Amino acid sequence: MSGPNPALAGVQRRAAENPDARYRAFDSYPWAKDRVFTEQLSTALSNAQSSGLSLSEAALRARIQRFEQQTQINIESDAYKQWLSQTNLQPPRIISEQTIAMEVMTVPNLEDRKLAQLLVELGDPLGELALQQITPEPANISVPSWQSAAPTAELYVTRGPTSTDPDKEPYPKNFEEIVEFLHSGKAIPGIRQIPDTVIEDPTITPHGRLEAPPKPWEIGRTSSAEYSEPPAKESGT
Repeated sequence: MSGPNPALAGVQRRAAENPDARYRAFDSYPWAKDRVFTEQLSTALSNAQSSGLSLSEAALRARIQRFEQQTQINIESDAYKQWLSQTNLQPPRIISEQTIAMEVMTVPNLEDRKLAQLLVELGDPLGELALQQITPEPANISVPSWQSAAPTAELYVTRGPTSTDPDKEPYPKNFEEIVEFLHSGKAIPGIRQIPDTVIEDPTITPHGRLEAPPKPWEIGRTSSAEYSEPPAKESGT
């Protein structure tokens, strides 16, 4: 079992001692990157009207609940609103631009775009922009039944950190630039040039220093025995 998180323990200690630190930690939480919170927020906004709550009030309750789940720090709604008023701060953006764009693409009815309406209530200009966009008409393409029944999910691509090495040239941005480099004979940035030569090691020679071993038929034979003539036969016998 893993021990307590020292960083979280430090946040909890400062939040207990200083209300300002508590509310700043509440606002600095990565709301837009928390996919669980985004799902909880969508559910809360859908039920806001039946609960007699405004979208901003339902969102604040969802934030308080999720923040307490993650940090065990309780936020009082009225005290947090008073702190925002005294510090002249605006609530943070709790919805990513990708999520808003997905709502615009999939929800044609403006009244059903709860996330965009929430941003309008919070004074975020992105909400007004999202409500001005029109959902494009789907193309008339036949889709197989198995594809229609397949579950859908948002796709996220994690981008790696870009290189900050000044010695490394960036690669061309598109294929046309590479073709232009090839036609002009210029070196392509970022491609290492290796000379087309072979450097031989002077300490290595193709000729061996050891004598070749004798053949099997050469073992035990001498040059005199090899060329000696057989003795002549005596006559009259």
